[in-house]
Amino acid sequence: MNNEGLKNKYEKIWGSNPQFFTPYFGETLGMINMYDWSGKEVLEIGCGEGGLSSMIASLGAKKVLATDYSSEAIKTCKKSYFLENLNFEAKSHKNLKGRFDVIVMEGVLEHIDKPFDDLNMLIKNHLRKNGVVIASCPSFLNLRGHIWMTLQLLFNVPMTLTDLHFFLPSDFENFCRKNKYQLEYKSVEQDWGSGGKLLLDYNKRLRNALKDKDMKGDVDRLLSWIKKIIKYQQCNNDTGAIIVYKIKKK
Repeated sequence: MNNEGLKNKYEKIWGSNPQFFTPYFGETLGMINMYDWSGKEVLEIGCGEGGLSSMIASLGAKKVLATDYSSEAIKTCKKSYFLENLNFEAKSHKNLKGRFDVIVMEGVLEHIDKPFDDLNMLIKNHLRKNGVVIASCPSFLNLRGHIWMTLQLLFNVPMTLTDLHFFLPSDFENFCRKNKYQLEYKSVEQDWGSGGKLLLDYNKRLRNALKDKDMKGDVDRLLSWIKKIIKYQQCNNDTGAIIVYKIKKK
């Protein structure tokens, strides 16, 4: 499924079940804490139900333009938020105008056909000098990711039907080194990566993924084993389930 196929899928889901795409709060909070938004002009790409943009607008941003290529998502946003410095528009990231101090993408890059090409285009065409990109992506440097990628790569069992890419921090490091951008990053959602939230997530996700592939597996046995080894997992800057990246244009 390419990005155009995902657009059609999102339109249908937003029209019937908008709660499907609600992000984890730890991810949103991690992005909020990565920057001082006061007085900034901000562009969000892939705003979904508008929660992150509304927080940024409430934290003192001068102006926030929140975009999503799903018109159904934008309809939801306009019914939910009424801030003077916050506007919503249904449009693709390829059809933008103007420059901004900050570009925000919460869980977006992994769904784009050519993420780093498009990211470089956005930085060059829509980011002001010394501006920054704040982007979050799933991380696989944890127990959750190891299980996920084992099923994905060995048995072609996708744990999600919407992710097109599986990034490592080194992918962003190489991108920034090549283009002479500055990079900082921090992982969040440690409990989801290797803790109790992982058990809750995989209790449903593993069963659904195996069912979609007409496969059988002793999920209860695996979850019981995961529960035993959780206390031995090491946590560091890379091991949360989500990594928030801050890319600065010089």
